[in-house]
Amino acid sequence: MTMPFDALAVAALRQEYQQTLVNGRIDRIFQPDREKVVFSVFHPFPRRDLWLLFSVHPRFYRSHLINKKPVSHREPPAFCMLLRKYLQGGRFLEVSRPSSERILHFKIENYYAEEGLTVFTLVFEAIGRFANLLLVDGEGRILDALKRLPDRDGESRRILPGAIYTPPPTPAGRNLETLTAYDLRLIIDRSPSERSLRQILVEEILGVSPFLAAEVLHRAGLDPKTTAGSISPEDTPVYAEKIHTVLGELHRQIEAGRIHPYCYKKNGQPVDFFPYRPLSLPESALVPAASLSRAVAETLDRREYREELALRQRKLLKIITRAKKKAEKKAQKQREELAQAEDADHWRLYGELLTAYRHQVPRGAGHVELANYYDPEGKTVTIPLDPSLSANQNAQNYYKKYAKAKKGRTRIAAELEKTKEELAYLESLENSLQNDLDLEELAAVEEEMQGAGLTKGRRLPGRPRQSPGGRPALFRSSEGWEIMVGKNNRQNDQLTFKLSSPRDLWFHTQKIPGSHVLLRCGGKEVGKEALLEAANLAAYFSKARHSSKVPVDYTERRHVRKPAGARPGFVLYKNFQTLTITPDPAVLKRLGIEAEREQTGPK
Repeated sequence: MTMPFDALAVAALRQEYQQTLVNGRIDRIFQPDREKVVFSVFHPFPRRDLWLLFSVHPRFYRSHLINKKPVSHREPPAFCMLLRKYLQGGRFLEVSRPSSERILHFKIENYYAEEGLTVFTLVFEAIGRFANLLLVDGEGRILDALKRLPDRDGESRRILPGAIYTPPPTPAGRNLETLTAYDLRLIIDRSPSERSLRQILVEEILGVSPFLAAEVLHRAGLDPKTTAGSISPEDTPVYAEKIHTVLGELHRQIEAGRIHPYCYKKNGQPVDFFPYRPLSLPESALVPAASLSRAVAETLDRREYREELALRQRKLLKIITRAKKKAEKKAQKQREELAQAEDADHWRLYGELLTAYRHQVPRGAGHVELANYYDPEGKTVTIPLDPSLSANQNAQNYYKKYAKAKKGRTRIAAELEKTKEELAYLESLENSLQNDLDLEELAAVEEEMQGAGLTKGRRLPGRPRQSPGGRPALFRSSEGWEIMVGKNNRQNDQLTFKLSSPRDLWFHTQKIPGSHVLLRCGGKEVGKEALLEAANLAAYFSKARHSSKVPVDYTERRHVRKPAGARPGFVLYKNFQTLTITPDPAVLKRLGIEAEREQTGPK
């Protein structure tokens, strides 16, 4: 399924804008990021505030109305300042669309000090990865564009300030508005024999998307896989007439303003939108939308949001993976150094034996063999000696080497412990990023990583010094108890030490990175079912999500403490009991989580 931002969708959007925007006055203009511009519009009759968004994202390019003012943490870029200069305070006069094109022209009238009352044209080109937003003056010259296109050899189109605006090159094909049944007949007759009807419609008729082609053929009762070569000369006029009739009906429906927007849902999530009821899709997967703007927002906004989250999560996971490899390598080196230091016990033994048997050590000897009185069998030990030193001096040298090794062993053991703590902390961050986080929750993880020195960055203007990190996830057990789950370390600390009471039950996977889970019972007796549900959540929101027989510890929250100076999310606890469970998809589904059923070990 591909997003059908085709000629009919753009035509329907123009109808909506013509009805809602015309006579509206532009109050403010924002640019939340480098690919988006938002207009704040006040409409006098009926009185209402509107927010109009344009996005030139290469995959999720779109325009639609949004419900609220956008959040912008950046200084207005040059293009935004130019739009404010020419359009702020202006009035929408008309919204038009060139025939069969995925382009919208917004005529905006404004008083400009140098020219007086002037009409500008805001051009939105919804043409895939080349989508753009341009401002054109009354003489057809480009004032600026969100994406500039400089002079290039062989390029006939320039998008630069001062250049004459020319529309994008129109691909070869027939115009949907002027297409006749005879035109379609000729197109089918002249197409290569292996070309399918669906390909013919997409490639030969302007503004027809793959989905629209499939929908038209479905309504016409034709198989989209039918090839031009399989249609007899007698049947070609019949096929052409059927296709032309359906296309004409859909086009007239949109042009007459009879727009019925729908969202198409897959796995419960909106993934596509249509300005008509698509008959080729199952009715159970279609949801009517209040407007086409709402349908576009529900699909493309959500898809871009999820993609942005996934991209940022992948980047952070890559940083953590790199840091873990470095820490694991350091830990291995420290283990080897510790093993060598622990071997130094034989130096202490050499010193003791030389001291005890000093009279048996010949002067000037390079080595000596002495009985080991720690060995039950009384075996001897060969001890290397410095011939220039006495037995006592050799013994003192061995004692010094032992003392130095012992001191090093203590230091290395402490360093190894710190490295283990660092690895545990990195795994807690990694586990947080495996959860279903929103942007605020992800920002908290980013800030935590920045504070830990894992990433570099600076605070953006207008951005709070620390993201609140979002609220812990809330679930309700089958017995009615509230169960809270922290999805990042900041939420874990908040849940455990600010949102709990001392007698609430606290859960965590045993020696496995995972979320803090709180069953809010206040010391009241809790049934076995609620304990199992909380334990299932603890296992699901942990690194052992896909494992079996996961040990989950639980105790009253009063037995949980945070050591001074400990990293976010790190706690110590005592007086606990342990449940061993395999995460149960049925239990999780009852709590509102659609868990994966594979239990094949960690991914």
